[in-house]
Amino acid sequence: MVYFEGNLLIDQVQGHHNMLEQLVHNFAGLFLVFASIVSILIVYKNFRGSTVVWPTVMAGMMAVGFIGLGDLGEHLLSGISPFPHESLHYLHMIGGPVALFLFYSGLKEFTTKDAKPLGNLKLSLILLGTLLVPMVLATQADQRWDPDIEGPFLVLTAIPTIILALLVLLKAKPSFEVHSTVVLNISFTSIAITLLTLSLFIARMGDVNLMDNASMYVVGHALADIMHSATATSILMFGIVTEGLIRSL
Repeated sequence: MVYFEGNLLIDQVQGHHNMLEQLVHNFAGLFLVFASIVSILIVYKNFRGSTVVWPTVMAGMMAVGFIGLGDLGEHLLSGISPFPHESLHYLHMIGGPVALFLFYSGLKEFTTKDAKPLGNLKLSLILLGTLLVPMVLATQADQRWDPDIEGPFLVLTAIPTIILALLVLLKAKPSFEVHSTVVLNISFTSIAITLLTLSLFIARMGDVNLMDNASMYVVGHALADIMHSATATSILMFGIVTEGLIRSL
């Protein structure tokens, strides 16, 4: 059984605090960033002339990349000021629900007749807000992983994540037979994003400054490493299968 002692994990050979497991976590986040960029480039190449769904889906893929960027970057910054670290930390927490909202919007645009796309301006504002909200929160942090901000913010990001995931699946069900490829890929990607966000939620809630449960902390981060890779694979596959959609659209 692992436990915390002086903010360090005890009885854990490869724990998360300054040990080799951290390398796995960093590379998993990097893989997600890489997959996000590649997927956006593939979709843009195939459907740059389309006005429906794809800009919204590409924005969702970018928000997914924010999760990996935040999770990777926060562990590489160890300066005195908590601002850069906390900005990236909150970014990886808010990226999940934003990505799910964008994928849900993209699904509605693709499956609903006469659906009004969000448009490039709105998408740009959503992504800009996703970057600015963590920065604003970071200005209020007195320390890295500030528990006074983190606990409430974790809950506020986890609840919309679950709601949006359910909305995606409910919207996907009646549309699957007509738009099977797109709906299936959005559904798989949304499930992966949800599980990634919830595993990060579990990991952070286990921290010594919140629930003080080292087992929850370790298991949550292990699941997050897996789900980083699963989410990256999902959006890469989404990008790749769009090659086959060119003939059918």
